[in-house]
Amino acid sequence: MTRKYYFMTRHRDYGLLKIIAAIVAVLLVGFGIVQGALWLGANAFGGVDLATALEDLERAQARHDAGDLQGARELLRPILARVNDPTVTPDALMLQAEIEIAAGNQKAALQLLERAAAFDESPRHPFIAARYARLLEELGRHDEAMEIHVAVRDTAPPEYRAAGLVGLGRQAERENDLLRARDLYQQAVADAAWNSPIWEEALDALGRVNVALIFSPMETPESKTYTVERGDNLTNIGIKLNTTLGLLTRANGIEMETPLRLGQRLKYTPKDFRIVIERSTCRLFLLDKDGLFKRYRVGLGKPGHETALGRYVIGNKQKDPTWFKPGAGPIPPGDPENELGTRWMPLVPAEEGLPSDLGIHGTIAPETIGGYMSRGCPRMLKEDVEELYDLVVRSTPVEIVEVMDPLPRG
Repeated sequence: MTRKYYFMTRHRDYGLLKIIAAIVAVLLVGFGIVQGALWLGANAFGGVDLATALEDLERAQARHDAGDLQGARELLRPILARVNDPTVTPDALMLQAEIEIAAGNQKAALQLLERAAAFDESPRHPFIAARYARLLEELGRHDEAMEIHVAVRDTAPPEYRAAGLVGLGRQAERENDLLRARDLYQQAVADAAWNSPIWEEALDALGRVNVALIFSPMETPESKTYTVERGDNLTNIGIKLNTTLGLLTRANGIEMETPLRLGQRLKYTPKDFRIVIERSTCRLFLLDKDGLFKRYRVGLGKPGHETALGRYVIGNKQKDPTWFKPGAGPIPPGDPENELGTRWMPLVPAEEGLPSDLGIHGTIAPETIGGYMSRGCPRMLKEDVEELYDLVVRSTPVEIVEVMDPLPRG
């Protein structure tokens, strides 16, 4: 009896072991099938895994930026064929769209951007949607584009909302509503990450609109009107109002020689500008009480003649200056050798130890703007220096820094 019990017990144990072994075998086979399928999906059909896709996308972007569009295409092809992931696919589609745009294939680009924008879960969805909307704008489909820009503005976080604001600003410019465009660009500059591409685009647009408004005859919330009195001329009016002759003539559509009439109304815009020159990037920022007004590219001092950091003020400005070249005689205005160009704004030191011979001026070598080739003076393109000359008055503060601190976000 005992033996029989023992036998039966062992028999039951043996059956249980077979069941367990069968379950394990099934699991192993299933695991092998899954792994094999994943391997085949990633390799046998020419696809890529996610990590490789991210690396190839980064390489494709570098090829694109270097102008190697065909090389970028080849790297993107397996990603677009085999990867369907919101962290990779939308950016790959957008990069492929940029390649198509460069090749003149806007229709293909639009289809790619539409596919990219369909990835709602992508962390960069608002930016991609705004890019899609911009291409719609370029194709004349403004109503569709504006609907997307409004959605981006109303739903995206600030760093992505800026792209929608810039799109709406462009529409306001098309409608000649410059005040609304200015407000939209100003908010975009405040929202975007400092030095990001969308920040730079918004700032350039803001500067363009700011200058158009201040030099136009249109009244703005901050502009004022001066009524010409007996004995007035443009020079003494400029002194009274602490504004520039250039601003008065441009904003009122008159020339310096234009006779003024008693009681004539002149538009002007009071401004307390200041200038910050960022030496590390060759950028000049013009600021007012509201923050960034416009930025310009400048050329700065070459090695051994580095533009001196510190605080200055604008001295007595000169149109068509004579250049007293060191070691040579004076070079008159208009001479092809006169490196000052058409404008000179001396920088008077506001602290000890700074050079007293620096000034912001034009150039006869526009190709040097954005680089370090001067003897220390900030130089600007002709149209830029003439515009700045007409905006800023004597005693405007100027600070030259290595790196400009980002302004607080609005």
